[in-house]
Amino acid sequence: MSRDTLATAFKRQRPQLDIRLEDHATTETAIAALRAALERLDPASAAAPGEDRETTPNSRRQLAAAVDLLRAVSLGTLAAVRAPAAPPQRPPRPSSPLAPLLRLLPLGLDEDHRHEPPRPPRPTVHTPTLLDQLQAAAEAADRLLAEAEPPAPERVPLRWSEDRDVLNLLRDLLSAHAERDGELALRHIDRLRKDLVLRHDIAVVDFDGTNDALFSFVMHPDPGEGEFVTSRPALVAADGRVLRPGEVRGPARTQSPAGGNERGTEREDD
Repeated sequence: MSRDTLATAFKRQRPQLDIRLEDHATTETAIAALRAALERLDPASAAAPGEDRETTPNSRRQLAAAVDLLRAVSLGTLAAVRAPAAPPQRPPRPSSPLAPLLRLLPLGLDEDHRHEPPRPPRPTVHTPTLLDQLQAAAEAADRLLAEAEPPAPERVPLRWSEDRDVLNLLRDLLSAHAERDGELALRHIDRLRKDLVLRHDIAVVDFDGTNDALFSFVMHPDPGEGEFVTSRPALVAADGRVLRPGEVRGPARTQSPAGGNERGTEREDD
């Protein structure tokens, strides 16, 4: 599981929240916007292009629990915000006989209005701070999930005596040798080349003139040989790693005018 799965998923939702919420939004508006954003939160879509998005059932359950935790903490905290309680209303005072006259004066001496308590302001949320805190919470949840993952299993090399495929191949080749059957040995080797690709993602590459980097070059024992021949194929993994370089025999190699070696010139040792 990626270490920043939830943080990346929340970053994708944040621009919509910035547009929908003002800098100072009411708690009701912030709760509604966050609930919609967190319901759309899809950690599986946060993987970078080419990254392995397959997760185990346990990892998916952990991600779902982390999203639920973010939702409960953020929405629950906002729901707990309350406006200050309004002061109790005082009983109306008896109307003064001068009240009609006071209402006409421009001094605001109307006793009824003078003693009305001010309305408390509605609570608001500073949106940038709220979203920064949610981003930090998502990053903390990612760290917690990463620490909760079990370590990768240790890869122990399998001995030949325990590898059934290797033993079967050795037996087939030795059988061909015992029977002095070269064609049978070649059929086993041809099957091996196909199995390496289909079952182990290992390509057996022959020299074709365009893949010099996979091979070393040695002089052909026949000085008159003018062609390059693959004496050992290269073994290349599916991700491009060269597991074993190949070998090509051909004409001698000499120094080029630029100082480098050219095929068909100066001899190189094995």
